[in-house]
Amino acid sequence: MTRAWWTKFILLTITVILSLVYIFPTVANLDPEKTKFPFKQKINLGLDLQGGLYLVLGVDFNKVYKDVVERQGDSFKARLKEKGINVTSMKLIREGLPLDDVHFSVEFEPSKRNEAHDVLKKEYWTLRLVAETGASFELGLSRDFKTEVRDRTVNQSIEVIRNRIDEFGVSEPVIASQGTDRLVVELPGVREIDRAKDLIGRTAKLEFKIVDDKSMKQGDVAALIEEIEKKNDIAYKEGQKFSDYVRKINELAKGKIAADTEIAFERTRGPTGQEIGRTPYLLHSKAEVTGDDLQDASVQFDQETRRPNVSFSLNPHGAALFDKVTGEHVSHRLAIVLDNIVHSAPVIQTRISGGRGQITLGRGDGDALMREAKDLAIVLRAGALPAQLEFLEQRVVGPSLGQDSIRKGATASIIGSLAVFLFVAFYYRISGVIAVFSLLLNVVFVLALLVGLEATLTLPGIAGIALTVGIAVDSNVVIYERIREELRQGKNAQGAVGAGFQKAIRTILDANVTNAAAAIVLFMYGTGPIKGFAVTLLVGIVTTLFTAVFVCRLIFDAYLKRLENKGIQTLSI
Repeated sequence: MTRAWWTKFILLTITVILSLVYIFPTVANLDPEKTKFPFKQKINLGLDLQGGLYLVLGVDFNKVYKDVVERQGDSFKARLKEKGINVTSMKLIREGLPLDDVHFSVEFEPSKRNEAHDVLKKEYWTLRLVAETGASFELGLSRDFKTEVRDRTVNQSIEVIRNRIDEFGVSEPVIASQGTDRLVVELPGVREIDRAKDLIGRTAKLEFKIVDDKSMKQGDVAALIEEIEKKNDIAYKEGQKFSDYVRKINELAKGKIAADTEIAFERTRGPTGQEIGRTPYLLHSKAEVTGDDLQDASVQFDQETRRPNVSFSLNPHGAALFDKVTGEHVSHRLAIVLDNIVHSAPVIQTRISGGRGQITLGRGDGDALMREAKDLAIVLRAGALPAQLEFLEQRVVGPSLGQDSIRKGATASIIGSLAVFLFVAFYYRISGVIAVFSLLLNVVFVLALLVGLEATLTLPGIAGIALTVGIAVDSNVVIYERIREELRQGKNAQGAVGAGFQKAIRTILDANVTNAAAAIVLFMYGTGPIKGFAVTLLVGIVTTLFTAVFVCRLIFDAYLKRLENKGIQTLSI
């Protein structure tokens, strides 16, 4: 054998050994926690094969509508001022109205009523006029715009959740709307259920708010909270919704804190995740900069302490706002608020330009901090959920049904593959045996790549593996029929094999490129099991090209050399 052949053989041997190492934990069903085998990663199975978490989430549109009304009101007020209409007051109206139909009133100069009416009619189809006097309008969201907001909120929630789950490491999730105000989420093989639910349900609204130290010092805020808790017999207990506790505190603090301010907390947690401390802050209610302007977030390490933190960057709009607010509030504290929880409140030493900042995490051990930093960066990168989500139903799908599906799917695939193997071996004789060997390696390579890519194998994915065998056989048939044609033209075995592989490669590439195009479309636009099928099919196409062209040719060269040594001129094909 030539040096080139031995080089290829060594490369193939290394590839096969690595593939067997990758699939051994799955085939042997090793326990990753107990085994001493150096490689522990197993094939991820979909919800239909291994069970997982099934969630139904309700979407709270009331807060969404309130936020939209506030933004529309600010926009309308600013537009009136641009038109030279002096706005004397603007306020939200919630009393006596449904929670999903908040209004706002805007008062202006009586003489400018017609001009204000023209602005509303021509530029704000999003608003409806509820009532009017000579000097004021009462406005709410139009019906068409509310429908648009509802649809946009549901679709955006689905995409945000999908992004979070993908970055969290759950492959092939199913996220879909149910009715008009519910979402269904299926997470296959999730073990850290509470962490997954926390990551999905967080509104992840990043806000930068100025701390109001002028009207009330931090110690006075703590004393006020202690007084409220004692007088009203309320206290936060681990396991309760912290947001409910904060809302009660703010409701009972009305009239005792400055208008347009709110109380928020910084929470310190111990190594086990339990709260060990809580620091109150009095913040201006208005967020100077929000996560809508967030461009990117990543985990970085402090060069001195080597502790992880989260660095973020803002888009040009956010950078300009950040530059403005830090310039106007030098020596004030700026609270970094995520989901209404203060993460830190550093003093603004100087104007911060460039739109870059850092969130410093609390205290804890390295692993806990790193995990917190990764989760925080995931949430920030994924973006803010447009609505608060409520978990209405949680169901853990057991693996018993999945094991039955695996058994039947594997049995069907094995029977189908064996039928193909027997036919190929019978029809093409020794060359067919070579094809069968390459097909077996093909399946091994597919499974190894699924492990390496951390892809998820679903029931349609098993069908994709069976289809891969069929595609690979088709490639072998094209090569072998071309070799037969060359032999009929009088070429010797060596020449026929060389010409057969060379002339068949274009046909094989054309066929597999066509299949790959279809698989890519399924992967891009499909969800759940369909995407799993597409992934398996794409991986199978790559391995098919490798085994049909490289592996088969390598084995054929060894076979031809053996025939040559024995003086045999005919090829068993």
